[in-house]
Amino acid sequence: MSTSLFDEMGGEAALRRVLRTFYDRLFDDPMIGFLFDGKDKEQLIEHQLWFTARFLGGPSRYEGRSLPDAHAALPLLKGHFDRRHQVLKEVLEEHGVPEAVRAEWLRVDQSLRAAVIKSGAEARDRARTAKD
Repeated sequence: MSTSLFDEMGGEAALRRVLRTFYDRLFDDPMIGFLFDGKDKEQLIEHQLWFTARFLGGPSRYEGRSLPDAHAALPLLKGHFDRRHQVLKEVLEEHGVPEAVRAEWLRVDQSLRAAVIKSGAEARDRARTAKD
C-alpha cells in the first residue's frame, strides 16, 4: 500500500501544527505582516489546511475561493510572494517535514506565483485607477 505525502508528514494534526507556526510568522513578519491586518488567522489556517492536504494526497475538503479571487484585493509584489515562500521554507525545515513532502509543497507553492502576482498587479491597477 502506497502512503501519501499527507500521511508521510503525519496527517491533519501535523499539517495543522506547521500551518499554525507559518501563519503566526506571517502575521508578525515585518516585511509582509501588514498584508494580514484585519484577516481572520483561524479561517486562513483552516482554508490552507484543506488546500494543502489536497495537493499532498490527503482529504479534498477545500471549499475556498479560487487563488486569483482570494488574492484579488491585495496589491502583492514579487517580493511579497518571495518573502512568504521563504518563511514557508523555514517553517517546513524547523518542523522537520520530510524532504519529499517539503519538496512537493514548495514546488506547488512556487507554481502558484504567477497567478498570485497577476492578482496583485490587477489590485494595484484598480487602486491607481480609483485615485485618478
